[in-house]
Amino acid sequence: MSLVSVNNLLNLGLGIGTDYVPDGEIVINQITTAIEAGYCHIDNADCYYNQAGVGTAIKNCIDRGIVKREELFVTSKVPDWKQGYDSAIKCCKESLRVMGLDYFDLYLIHSPNRPCEDWQKGVLDTQRALETLYREGLVKAIGVSNFALRHLEFILREAEIKPMVNQIEFHAQHQQKAVVEFCKNHNIQVIGWGTLNQGRMFESDIFNSLAQKYNKDIAQIAIKYSLQKDVVPLARSIKKERIISNFNVNDFTISDNDMMLLDKLDGKGFSQRACDEYCKPIKMVPANSQEYTPLKYKRTFKLFNLIPFLTEKKYRWNKTKWFLFGLIPLLKITKKDL
Repeated sequence: MSLVSVNNLLNLGLGIGTDYVPDGEIVINQITTAIEAGYCHIDNADCYYNQAGVGTAIKNCIDRGIVKREELFVTSKVPDWKQGYDSAIKCCKESLRVMGLDYFDLYLIHSPNRPCEDWQKGVLDTQRALETLYREGLVKAIGVSNFALRHLEFILREAEIKPMVNQIEFHAQHQQKAVVEFCKNHNIQVIGWGTLNQGRMFESDIFNSLAQKYNKDIAQIAIKYSLQKDVVPLARSIKKERIISNFNVNDFTISDNDMMLLDKLDGKGFSQRACDEYCKPIKMVPANSQEYTPLKYKRTFKLFNLIPFLTEKKYRWNKTKWFLFGLIPLLKITKKDL
C-alpha cells in the first residue's frame, strides 16, 4: 500500500526531474543521490529514454534499505505518438517492465498533441486507457500534462475518472494563473516543470536581491515560490551538491510582500514549449469528413544551430543513438507543419 498519494504530494517538497538525463550511470547516480538526500517524488516519461536507469537506481536504493517502494512517488507519461487505447496500455505496461515496478503512483497523458487536428479523439482514447489502468491497479493516480484551459474543459466533460494532476510549466516568470486557478477549483493538483526557467531567473535583479536577503541561492528561492503557491515543483540536476541544495528549502519562508514582488515577474520569459497561446487556431472537423487531412510534420535538426544535420517527416525520432555521440546538447530542433 503506497504511503504517498496526490493528496499529500505537496508535502514531499521538490520532485527530481529526469528529462534529458542520459540513461546508464549518469541517471542512476542522479536518482541515487536524490533518494539519499530525501527526495521521494521522481518524475519520468517514456520519451526520456532513461527508464531502465531510473528503475535500476530505485531498485538499488530499496535493496540497500534507504527507502521503501511505498514511500516513493514515481510518475511516468504516455507520449503523443503512443496515444490511443491499446497503445497507451501497452506503453504503460512496457514502462513498468523496463523499470522493474509493479505500479506507477501517477501516469499522465504527456500532452494534448495540439498540432493534431483530431486531438480530441486521441486524448479521449488515451484517457479511457488510463482509466482502465487505474481500475486495474497498475497506476495509483492519473492525470494530464501541458493541458491548457480548452483541453481541461474537454477532458473534464468527457472523463469518467477526472484527472487528478495537471503538470505544466510553472515558475514566477510564467505563472499560468488562469490554468492554475481552474485546476484549484476542480481539485486538480498542479505540478510545475521548468521551475528554474532554464536559468533565465538567474539574470533577474529581484531573484538576486531576494537570494541575498534570505541567504539562499536563486534556485532555492524559485523552488520555495512554487511551494508557497501550492504548486509541486520539479527541478533537474545531475550535480550532487545542486541536487542536495535544491531540496533543502524548509528552513525559510518568503514573506507576503516578497511573494508579490515575484508575482510581478509574470511574463518575463519562458520556454514557449507546450504553450497554447503559440499554437495556431485549428478548425475542428470530423475525421471522416472530406475536409479532414492528417497533419504531417517536418523536423529539422541543426548542429550548433547552424549546420543542417538531419531531417525526417516522422513525428517521432529516437534520441538514444545521438546520446551515444553526445550530440543532443548541440542540436537545435524545430518542427514545422508541411
